[in-house]
Amino acid sequence: MEVYDVTIIGGGPAGLYSSFYSGLRAMNVQIIEAQPYLGGKLNLYSEKIVWDVGGIPPMPAGQFIQHLVNQAKTFQPTIRTGEKVNGIKKTVDGNFQLQTTTGKTYLTKTILLAMGNGTLDPSPTPFFTNKGEPLKNVQIAVTDFEALKQKRVFISGGGQSAIDWANTLAPIAKEVTLVYRREAFKAHESEIERVTSGPVRCMLQADLVDKKLTADGKIIEAITILNKETAEEEMILVDEVIVCHGFNQKNELFEQNDVGLEVFNEYYVETTPQTKTAISGVFSLGDAASYTGKVHLIAGAFHDAINAVNAAKLYIDPKADAIGTVSTYADKLKPKVATVWKQYATE
Repeated sequence: MEVYDVTIIGGGPAGLYSSFYSGLRAMNVQIIEAQPYLGGKLNLYSEKIVWDVGGIPPMPAGQFIQHLVNQAKTFQPTIRTGEKVNGIKKTVDGNFQLQTTTGKTYLTKTILLAMGNGTLDPSPTPFFTNKGEPLKNVQIAVTDFEALKQKRVFISGGGQSAIDWANTLAPIAKEVTLVYRREAFKAHESEIERVTSGPVRCMLQADLVDKKLTADGKIIEAITILNKETAEEEMILVDEVIVCHGFNQKNELFEQNDVGLEVFNEYYVETTPQTKTAISGVFSLGDAASYTGKVHLIAGAFHDAINAVNAAKLYIDPKADAIGTVSTYADKLKPKVATVWKQYATE
């Protein structure tokens, strides 16, 4: 069985950049991602604009994911999606054995925990089928902004995400109805003022009473709402439904391992600023990490990734350089320089 130098658990920004940097430091890498796709939480807002990554122009998160994935593949890592690591053991020769939900096992010299706060499963909602899957015109994360143009959009929720989508869709949708069961929205004051003073119809203290489905039971045609103040019911015709009820976070890895991994403050692994955990050879980075001065931004995830990869390199080879050379002088990238220049020459 192949023994990887580095196994990255999680395929979000921290994990993807770790893949690139591990290759730059001449280590063979595998990424194991529980979801069937890469990109992590960026997939929850793929149609929103990412502004705060240095040197990168503002772009939709979905496009940014593609840039991250392309970079992560620079040194041909092994990428496994749809597999969740649910067990870690230390072998007699000092390596780690990983068990996944598919029944497969892998061997690795080091582990980079880049799984954020675990897998995010949508909170239960009446807008799902009996199997817990969204109905055909129900979206948890908006992935096709254009498809909502001139549609009757119903948004359920009262937090920042719900209000953001209401404000974003108001100029392009035929109509937007925002329904929340509580007395007041919970978001930035300026955004609340914007949504309540614009064309969005806002309904507070409103509960879902019933939904009308198409004959095949796959699409919601109308939703009946109860106004808890007046006790009146109203049927609202809909084309698309966006559900912003939050997510349940799960991380089985903390419950099923024999090396002493423990969760800190509910969602994090306590680390040093160099991403080291209490377990030699295991490093935590990105939103999975907690240390004094930690920055929970994409830019902070990149910083963690560099520290984690450098620490993994030294763990494997104590005589290695503590940090890698700058990319402009990296031998492993020199064969690719001509290709990059050719791309720029054609632009």
